[in-house]
Amino acid sequence: MTSILTNNSAMAALQTLRAVANSLGETQQRVSTGLRVGTATDNAAYWSISTTMRSDNMALAAVSDALGLGAAKVDTASSGTESVVDLLKVFKARLVTATEDGVDRSKVQAELSQLNEQAESIILSSSFSGVNWLRTNVSAHLMEAGDLPASVVSSFVRSETGNVAVEAITLDLKSISMLNVGGGGILQKELGGIGDIGGFRGTSFTSNAHNGHEVRTFTGPAEFGPTDYVEFEIVLDAGDHSGGVAFTGLRIDKGVIDSALGNNDGKINNAVQMRAVLQRVFDDNLVPAWTTKPTGHTSFTSNDDPARFEIGTKEGSGHPGSSIEIRNVSSDFNGVFPSGFALGLENPADLGLEHDNMYPKATLEFTEPFTISGNAEIYFDVQIGTGPVQAITVSKATVDAALGTTDGVVSDRHQFAAVIAHATTGTGLTASSTDPEFSGKVVFMADQTIHPEAGLRAKAVSIGNVRTNIPWTLEFDLAEVDITNSKFAISEYLRGVEYMLQRAISSASGLGSLKSRIDLQYGFTEKLMANIDKGIGRLVDADMNEESSRLKALQTQEQLALQSLSIANSNSESIMQLFR
Repeated sequence: MTSILTNNSAMAALQTLRAVANSLGETQQRVSTGLRVGTATDNAAYWSISTTMRSDNMALAAVSDALGLGAAKVDTASSGTESVVDLLKVFKARLVTATEDGVDRSKVQAELSQLNEQAESIILSSSFSGVNWLRTNVSAHLMEAGDLPASVVSSFVRSETGNVAVEAITLDLKSISMLNVGGGGILQKELGGIGDIGGFRGTSFTSNAHNGHEVRTFTGPAEFGPTDYVEFEIVLDAGDHSGGVAFTGLRIDKGVIDSALGNNDGKINNAVQMRAVLQRVFDDNLVPAWTTKPTGHTSFTSNDDPARFEIGTKEGSGHPGSSIEIRNVSSDFNGVFPSGFALGLENPADLGLEHDNMYPKATLEFTEPFTISGNAEIYFDVQIGTGPVQAITVSKATVDAALGTTDGVVSDRHQFAAVIAHATTGTGLTASSTDPEFSGKVVFMADQTIHPEAGLRAKAVSIGNVRTNIPWTLEFDLAEVDITNSKFAISEYLRGVEYMLQRAISSASGLGSLKSRIDLQYGFTEKLMANIDKGIGRLVDADMNEESSRLKALQTQEQLALQSLSIANSNSESIMQLFR
């Protein structure tokens, strides 16, 4: 049916034309943008996935840049460390050279100082973009500091649940730091080292004492007449812990002399005869004392020196002291000798040859301060007389308790003696830094409040087996190596520099491994970004061959639709012809 109100053919053609136009617009959009899914209306799911992955790829691009920056830091630190390794090799060789006879150590030391300065220059120069991994600024010693982390961004990760995170390659700068402000770098000393323990390391001694005695100079000869005499008294074994015992009314006269020497002339001609006479006086009066030739004194040219005689206590008085003292000397030679003349008994004992109340003492020359850290301990054995061997431990707590401190530092001989005295409380040993007999030294002896006996009865003191729980610790910085002084032997410097060298080699090895890992991660990141791009393309990119073919077809369809619409509109013109 033909109607002038409704042109069904034209309407159908128009609908077709509109559909073709829409499809043609979509196809032209895909051809111009290259995207099959360009907006969320094209495909909401694919558009969402592709947009997220594009943002992740941007993050991965930042990771790739960060890896390049990290690789530069690692390269810088690695180059610096390898240079230090080479320098330490030379340093060690120069120390070996210094062990040869005839080598001028001052010249070798000058070269060592230059090598150290070069090492410091290398370390300070090993900086990239203001970051220096070889020189750290921790105020504490690295052995007491916490972890010192440094990181290099390695990846961007999205989990199954959609959570995102940035992963990093981390390292502890404590293991690669060459120099640290507070110490502890590879070229610096470690904590826990106690050095020679102020001179105590390796100590082993047993001290003994002998009975009280004194040497006097004979002032004779003299001939005693029937009424001539010398009288005196002797006090034996008086000391700090006892008043001793006195023997009074002791007398030398012609009868005693002739009896002692086996003659009848009353003459005492020399010190040898004087000893014999004195011994007769002691024996006749039950005085526990002896006389002998002066032995053991390097100042004597002969044991039978005619100018000297020696007397001593037998320590038989029952008192703890060990001493002998002549006092209240009087004489009468009827004017032949001046008043008070007593063949040497009237004079004091010879200077330096009076040894009363001797106690076994051992001395220590304190060398230098040391520190006992929290993990270090000193051990040694103590024996008093024939008593049991007692094991002593000195820890940081011992030092702090003895000195009232908190740092474990022993600064001088006074503090050292206080620490030893505190550690050995109750053992019978004591230590002093103010003994007048040994000025400037630490003196070990038996505690007289426990063992008051002096002389031969005094308790011998034995100390030995001094050791620590830390077998060996680096105790000097590279900058402190000085082969011109005696603080450390060259062999000790060699051992320390070798230790530094091995640590530096380990550090260089670790940095090399880190560099390889960064390179691998960088390559992986580049591949990952390419694969993500490829995946996004599969989701949203248009197939240009297909789209171009569709575009051609749609353009043809559009032309046909236009012709169809034209034909449909021509029907109304035919009706108009009928009414003419």
